[in-house]
Amino acid sequence: MLKYLYILLFSLLLLGCRQRDSKVIVKEISNREVNESYQAVSLQDTTAASLKKVTIKDHIYRPVIERELVDFYKKYDYRTRWLYQNKPSALFTSYIKVLDEFVDYGFFPENYHKERLAHQVDSLYKYSYSSEQLEGLDREITASFLLFTNHLTRGRIPKVGDEKRIWRRNRPYLDNVELLLKLKDDDNLSLIIDALQPQQSFYKAMAQKYRELEKDTAITYPLFSITDLKSYGIGYADSTILALRAHLEYKGYKSPVQGEPQQVDSLLIEAVKEFQRSIGIPADGIPGALTMNYLQMNIKQKRDLLLLNMERLRWQNKDLGEDYILVNIPEYCLRLFHKDSLMFETRVVVGNPKTPTPIFSDSLRYIEFRPTWSVPQSIVRKEMIPNIISSGDSLKYAKRGYKLYENNKEIDPTQVNWKDDQLHKRIFYFVEDPSERNSLGLVKFVLYNDMSIYLHDTPSKRLFGNTQRTYSHGCIRVEYPDQFATYLLKSSEDWDEQKVREAMDTGKNQYRVHPKKHFVIDISYLTAWVDKKGNLIIRNDPYQFDKEQLKVLNHYKTM
Repeated sequence: MLKYLYILLFSLLLLGCRQRDSKVIVKEISNREVNESYQAVSLQDTTAASLKKVTIKDHIYRPVIERELVDFYKKYDYRTRWLYQNKPSALFTSYIKVLDEFVDYGFFPENYHKERLAHQVDSLYKYSYSSEQLEGLDREITASFLLFTNHLTRGRIPKVGDEKRIWRRNRPYLDNVELLLKLKDDDNLSLIIDALQPQQSFYKAMAQKYRELEKDTAITYPLFSITDLKSYGIGYADSTILALRAHLEYKGYKSPVQGEPQQVDSLLIEAVKEFQRSIGIPADGIPGALTMNYLQMNIKQKRDLLLLNMERLRWQNKDLGEDYILVNIPEYCLRLFHKDSLMFETRVVVGNPKTPTPIFSDSLRYIEFRPTWSVPQSIVRKEMIPNIISSGDSLKYAKRGYKLYENNKEIDPTQVNWKDDQLHKRIFYFVEDPSERNSLGLVKFVLYNDMSIYLHDTPSKRLFGNTQRTYSHGCIRVEYPDQFATYLLKSSEDWDEQKVREAMDTGKNQYRVHPKKHFVIDISYLTAWVDKKGNLIIRNDPYQFDKEQLKVLNHYKTM
């Protein structure tokens, strides 16, 4: 029961909610006429150069904000929006309140000049002011608001991947200028801005944990490491073993002493393994550097991980529809939902760090039973041909069911001079015939993307028993593909588990079936979240995104 609750909770975490309420709120705003305010002051200087005279700390967004500023005031008939003749608008007061509220979501109010703007607005109306001062301050507030909403909806990390580690963000489009144009003074700005965020309860639980950790006064243990890992094992004794036991117990992994407290025993090794499994790293029972890093993670590091993963949640696809599939790479798990209810879950194998699985959103195109595998050229050139050359066995892959093609014709691999200096100029294709030994197994799930990324069966079932499952060339291997296919085809006529098995085992080769339902698949990368009991869950970072992305986010703390 506990496991099911955990799965259900994390499924909601992984962008399961479709934001019906928030869509309604944003739609209502977008359908309004431009807000009219008869207390606004007409600008004296309406030149583009003047409108761009604002302080923007974020140099990446500066050109965007400057363009939006000019666009906004032009569409607003060159009037002040936040400051009236005798007092600030209620919208300004609401905005300052919003900046305070969003501290819990990892935003830093001073990035948007919150204290300075509040002080300057307060001072403005205490003394006589010039039109130039009023206009300049109104522009500053507008720039602040536009930067904040851009950060909220577009993100604060401009580049989240690279050529090898592809990360395609699915950020919802928001016209920040139109949003501001249609806001009314008496609008509940907190509610409107909150509607732009992920709406699942999990996201809000992360914000609550982020706030709680700031006030956390838990015991802080001195940092330590096991210096002689080569000798570490049952019977190894050292004073640091006492600290190891204390850290594990604090994390909830007790290891009753079998002999001497400072001596390693089987229960301590098992406790280390359980902790390693919980963060998704190989469970060898040895407290190496990676294990110790997560075991001794301090409060600041935990808050930083929550900060980062809340940011990642805001990048994700929020319109998943009624039927969708979620894969979280650091968790190595796939879940299928219907109307936000968990229908199926299974373990997966994802790309290894050298050939990582892209993070992106897509849709299921069709299911193919008994597929062939046309080996990508990257694998042909980097792996297969070098293996043939080094082994001297031209039939190495033919023995495993591969056919060799050149210029769309099948050729005999024994007739190729694999040691020819000009071999690199020729283009060979290896195609693996359908069989249960096929690298794609007996079924694959084809998507629409242009990266040749799909989900599939695999003959290498043993790998699903490993804690860290990063072994593929980028595609996602599914542990129970027959059950997965059965759920996907549930609404299709005559398709049940028996028919799926028949199609896999004895059906015709490359038999394609198009599900009647539309399935969105969202591949995400979350390394920290909060479970239903309010516990912080942290997973390993297999593709090493955390450190570099946190470096960018932490810049905003001191910007």
